[in-house]
Amino acid sequence: MSSPLPHDHDEPLDDPGSEPPRRSRLGRSLADLHVRLRTEGDTPPRHGAAIALGTLIGCTPFYGLHLLLCTVLARLFRLSRVVTYLAAHINNPLTFPFLLWAELEIGHRLLDGSWAEMSIRHFQHAGLLGVGRDVIVGSLVLGVVLGSLFGVVAWQVSKRRRPDSFAVLREAAAEPYLESGLLDWEFVRGKLRYDPVYRSLLEGGLLPRPGRLVDLGCGRGILMATLAAVADADLAEPGSPTAVPDMEMIGIELRSSLVRTARIALGGRRLRPPIEIRRGDLARCEVPRCDTAVLLDVLHYLPRAAQENLLRRIAASLRAGGVLLVREADADAGWRFAATKGAERLTAVLRGHFLQRFRYRGRDEWEALLRGAGLAVDSRPMSAGTPYGNVLLVARKPLAGAAAGT
Repeated sequence: MSSPLPHDHDEPLDDPGSEPPRRSRLGRSLADLHVRLRTEGDTPPRHGAAIALGTLIGCTPFYGLHLLLCTVLARLFRLSRVVTYLAAHINNPLTFPFLLWAELEIGHRLLDGSWAEMSIRHFQHAGLLGVGRDVIVGSLVLGVVLGSLFGVVAWQVSKRRRPDSFAVLREAAAEPYLESGLLDWEFVRGKLRYDPVYRSLLEGGLLPRPGRLVDLGCGRGILMATLAAVADADLAEPGSPTAVPDMEMIGIELRSSLVRTARIALGGRRLRPPIEIRRGDLARCEVPRCDTAVLLDVLHYLPRAAQENLLRRIAASLRAGGVLLVREADADAGWRFAATKGAERLTAVLRGHFLQRFRYRGRDEWEALLRGAGLAVDSRPMSAGTPYGNVLLVARKPLAGAAAGT
């Protein structure tokens, strides 16, 4: 899935403007608090412990104090306060009667050796203190049992997830987007976590490459932010697939809001030369001379003739031996393609683009289009971990004197 790319040919192609003001000190402090709450205790054992603790607290009858208890105890044990409090919602208006009944019965059974009689006479005989005693004891027992069960399940599920060696890089790449807002930070972090294309481009040896990289339709500049994070934090060993060589990065994006966001996030990266974000319409703007060009979820927003024209312009701008990386929806992917179309349409509607048009092609047609531009093409699925039907097309420009292969 990708984000809409409306085209307005009446707007200027480039509008550098001045950099917008960064977040105030108060705004940054609130953003930092949000980040801590979202990222603390983010390991399988601590995730399971937070679920267990929250479930135990939620079972207790200390209504009105659950938030305070979750906050204090999770902080004490260095667990996620958010996950702990969410787990405490095991006690809610739908489950409350059943939990209270179970706690009363368990407590009475443990303390008096018999099940409680659910009648007015029993409650009058036991009194408020007796009933309260049974409920408190029962809630602790039930909370320990349910918390242990849910905590172990959460721990095991978390352990089964693929080890996220990309996690440190993801956080480093997303952090600068706090300057433009929490929504941008959440969006970038989510894309890097759930969209397989960024990890695949790095770990598959396709990026980074020496020379100049041009990200066409770069949006917020997520790919360039990821490459910059590797270079900034020295997160890769020299010679590894994710080591960053000397490279120049240029992003081109039409939407002014995203251009502004990308400039804020990428402007502080310690790269030489610095990353450049240009505002331009891919249907007609100049494609800079480059060694690597990237088009992630962009082409299907263009009319078919404009797709062909853009690919030919990119091919002409690639240096010999250069590579064009295209991720697009595969119209021949069956139900996965239907899921892609549905998600695209929903996104367009939510953003107010009710009449947004999409021009999809099947993988074979995309490959033929790239070969027609004089490029040798290889393709591979690019939907791992998602329900979507996407394909990554790796198109290379032959060296001087060589013919484009198939």
